[in-house]
Amino acid sequence: MKGIGGLSMIDPCSSVIKKHHQSHYRILLSLVVWFIFCPLSFADWVPALKEIYGTPIPIQIRKNFDQTIQTHKTCSECALGILDGDKFINIYAKKFIVLSLSPNSFGGYWAFIAVEGELKHTFRLWLYDIDSNEYDLRSVEELSNSLDEEFISQLRNPAYRAYWL
Repeated sequence: MKGIGGLSMIDPCSSVIKKHHQSHYRILLSLVVWFIFCPLSFADWVPALKEIYGTPIPIQIRKNFDQTIQTHKTCSECALGILDGDKFINIYAKKFIVLSLSPNSFGGYWAFIAVEGELKHTFRLWLYDIDSNEYDLRSVEELSNSLDEEFISQLRNPAYRAYWL
């Protein structure tokens, strides 16, 4: 935007909105990291998983992953309908576990998952609710944090096997 005398001006509204979204993202990421790395959160994780898996979201993630695989198999040049979806084609066939869910301010939910064979990373998915109990996968993002070895061993515990889809 040009101001008086041709000097550029910063749009104060877009700056505030951008800082708000960055702040929201940092808080959310901090909570996920705390959840993943805090030893107290390991103590009794099964009730939290039961609550997450009591929602339709984990099944909807698997359904979206399977549909994406099928689309890619039948038409490798076709758009997958997922932001940066082509980048993550190798994870869709693998088993995953949903670590946490949180509402997305644009609608739907953020789901944070660990993927079998990719346990050093977590992935953030945006699932948009299109109907009651039906969610469309809109984006996938690999988070740069790494899971620690203690948490990875927890994920491999047979008590959690039923939650891997």
